[in-house]
Amino acid sequence: MRITYGVTEEIYTLGGQSRTSYGIVAYAEGEEDSTATIVASARDLSPVRERLDKLVRTCNRLHLSLIHFGDVIEDFLAD
Repeated sequence: MRITYGVTEEIYTLGGQSRTSYGIVAYAEGEEDSTATIVASARDLSPVRERLDKLVRTCNRLHLSLIHFGDVIEDFLAD
């Protein structure tokens, strides 16, 4: 199963104030067709998209195994 990572964007509104936050989603690509299924996600990780773009590029370049996804997110949040 091939995993591809991408950045998600969400807008949160509370008391009339909005903020944008970014997260990461992991997609499993179908072997027999071109469909993709979300297999893991981490929401609301950072208000800075560039930080998530960099992390996603690294995950995809290194072909990060899904089993390590949680560890990568923990390390990202610890920085």
